[in-house]
Amino acid sequence: MKRYKLFVILSTFFLFIMIGIVYSNMQSQLADQILQAQGMSMEARIVKPKKTMTIASFLKWIKKEFPKESIQMQFKSKEDKNQVLIWSQNRDLNYFPVSSGRFFSEDDFKGQVTIAAVSPSSAAAQIKTQGNTYLIANGQYYSVVGSLKAVPYQSSKAYYLTTGVKQETGQSRINHFTLYVDASSQTIGKIASHLKSETYWPDFVKRGRQRRLTLLMPEALLILFLLGVGVLLMGLIAWLTWKETDLSHVKGDLLPNLLLNRSGRFIVFMVLEAFASYFLLFLLVWKAYYSNQSILGLLLLGTVVVELAVYVGMMVYMYRKGKQADD
Repeated sequence: MKRYKLFVILSTFFLFIMIGIVYSNMQSQLADQILQAQGMSMEARIVKPKKTMTIASFLKWIKKEFPKESIQMQFKSKEDKNQVLIWSQNRDLNYFPVSSGRFFSEDDFKGQVTIAAVSPSSAAAQIKTQGNTYLIANGQYYSVVGSLKAVPYQSSKAYYLTTGVKQETGQSRINHFTLYVDASSQTIGKIASHLKSETYWPDFVKRGRQRRLTLLMPEALLILFLLGVGVLLMGLIAWLTWKETDLSHVKGDLLPNLLLNRSGRFIVFMVLEAFASYFLLFLLVWKAYYSNQSILGLLLLGTVVVELAVYVGMMVYMYRKGKQADD
């Protein structure tokens, strides 16, 4: 009997790990999709500036008009098709998964130094010296702080540079770029009006909206399947616990106390298993990708709650059934 219980307990722990891995795959697919979508969300729009103001002047206007708004903008050069200038406000850019180094942070846009990040197949010239990598573009040298992960079925040659009010890239004329704006629809509308432009749906947004459900459905169904396996395991261990208690021939008022004692230990053990699997998954973070750690925790917690509800329900059912048989 103990061998079977040990098998069920180890199986539930393995189940938690599997759910975490499947969730990681879902997150990775979304991250890849966002990366394929040029690092922007499904709310992004294209704006084609007609004004001749500098990027720095435009960013000063943005900061004045929308100081608390979460905005990300990418300026795609019309002259160098692989060059993309990045700027953001009140937003983390951690959905750009990197294979080495890091991507840009908001502080990088506030400084005076322009830095770079490169795609895996970037066509820009690079040199390595004294342990540092530098990108060469338009006769300028930019320190490379990170390399992006490769995306299946896509070979991007883009390289990314920071821009800002104080940076050299901010002195470029905005009408030399196609602007991709990721913000609320109302903010995008005001920005387009200020730059005397219409707004357009990027192709990657159209494709992304069509593919999003298709991409995630298999993983969602797999999580539901794993949850179903967990429910069956809880039913099995509840039956094993009941049989073990029944073989002890304990009757009367002592029976509920014995069941509560054994069930209580099992419930505590299950909660500890969930915590252990949560932390183990982050020890394996080099193999997993989680853009939202809290959702992983809620997913594992929800799995524990459902499984324990099944376990308790089975125990109550079998106890009442046994009591009726004794009566």
